[in-house]
Amino acid sequence: MRVLLADDHTIVRSGLKRMLELECPDDVVGEATTPAELLDKAKAARWDVVILDVALGAENGLDALPKLKRASPSLPVIVLSMYGERQFIVRALAEGASAYLTKEQAADDELFKAIRTVCAGRRYLGETLAEQLADHLAKDHGGKPHEALSSRELEVFLLLAAAKSVSEIAERLGLSVKTVSTYRTRILEKMSLASNAEIIQYAVRNGLAG
Repeated sequence: MRVLLADDHTIVRSGLKRMLELECPDDVVGEATTPAELLDKAKAARWDVVILDVALGAENGLDALPKLKRASPSLPVIVLSMYGERQFIVRALAEGASAYLTKEQAADDELFKAIRTVCAGRRYLGETLAEQLADHLAKDHGGKPHEALSSRELEVFLLLAAAKSVSEIAERLGLSVKTVSTYRTRILEKMSLASNAEIIQYAVRNGLAG
């Protein structure tokens, strides 16, 4: 099997690669650290599955997903994320992902279950994430303001809603403080909110605060 890992953290890539090599010594494991490198490697060789991190350098992996699927429509993609919020799950599946796992799930046998499942042409979600998705689909969301945010904006929004400062968010996402401030301004404008306090209030009202 040929597996392409797309993650900008060397430690994460090394850990995943080691897991795959221990489980399947004959696997070929490729690595990409940016969306551009991911697209280049996906086009240059045949792969059986891509494991894509939501955080991919200065860009968001979910924003790279549609480009990848346009270039390789039949290539299964497993999205790996530190976020278990249903908004990310729904967006990933809508953009063409075959599976969505949190990094906590990937540390267990779930990653190998997901690989086997998507390579067989089916979708995969762990039990907990499947329940969250079912709960999301059971509710009428009526085009709420947060649904208009880009994947990166949603990521920043959820961290602001968790009362993280701009500098804390910048450090966590590997972005500059100025870039995060720009995202914050965009979020406030798109959602017609005036402050971080209103972001937190909105998140609580809409079940987005975790």
